[in-house]
Amino acid sequence: MKRQMLSIAAALVLLLTACSQQRGPAGGAEGPEAQAVTVLDAGVWPENEYTAGLPVPPGTVEAAMLDTEHQNCWISMVGMDERAYEDYLALLAQEGFSVVEEVTEKIRGQEYMSSGLLLSDGEKALSISYIPDRFGLYISFAVDG
Repeated sequence: MKRQMLSIAAALVLLLTACSQQRGPAGGAEGPEAQAVTVLDAGVWPENEYTAGLPVPPGTVEAAMLDTEHQNCWISMVGMDERAYEDYLALLAQEGFSVVEEVTEKIRGQEYMSSGLLLSDGEKALSISYIPDRFGLYISFAVDG
């Protein structure tokens, strides 16, 4: 269980790295890989097949990307306090999402807990990470099995 969440966290780190290295056509990336990942506008909640029907969380979109090759959407937000995070989780529960797996860890040298959740409504899977003021949302379509 913990190993799966660590894998998801590693995937998020890779996505963050890809996002920071992504360049537009002027950036020199060529080939089909260059078109698989699209960096989306910061400050704007992305409207696409992955976010359709999801409640928009409070806060500001810091970065987002759509990865058509791996069929997912990743969104990083800032400005969400713990109360707003808890309210958003309650809203997701009202929308039919349930927790598949949960991991919380105290971060060494810090005075806060890092929370990670894997949720599903049967159609979509959400991997959520939260530390104070930072909220990450990784959305994919749920896979049977």
